[in-house]
Amino acid sequence: MIETNIWLKQLLKSLDQNLDENTRIQIMEACGEECPFTHLTDERLLAIRKESKNEYDFLVKLSQQWRVKIEDNGVYVVFDQCYCPLINQDIEEASKTLCYCTLGNLKKKFKIGLGRDVNVLMEKTILAGDEECRFKVLI
Repeated sequence: MIETNIWLKQLLKSLDQNLDENTRIQIMEACGEECPFTHLTDERLLAIRKESKNEYDFLVKLSQQWRVKIEDNGVYVVFDQCYCPLINQDIEEASKTLCYCTLGNLKKKFKIGLGRDVNVLMEKTILAGDEECRFKVLI
């Protein structure tokens, strides 16, 4: 996995050097929609949705089973560490561009769970030097 880590860091560095941020975001979000390493399956999301009375009930149930936090009238997904298995063994010098992959994955997860498109904002990431990864879900 060390070789993969080195390769991925070089790929991200090349993306950062050669593409504008909007293009990098589009590429990585598209990758995130198809992430094979997701911790919450689409089937589980659909089951939670089926068990829920409404959107709020879905979010409450989701917060009991995953990394969703409902606080200050907002919905957040918060990770206490980088969980991407492609990079989490050695995150030093890894670009936050990779975090746009998670952003795309979260948009897809909430689209499945809520049955509609939602926007997600990346507020903090460990790869950017923050103490946590924090994504705000705009419901």
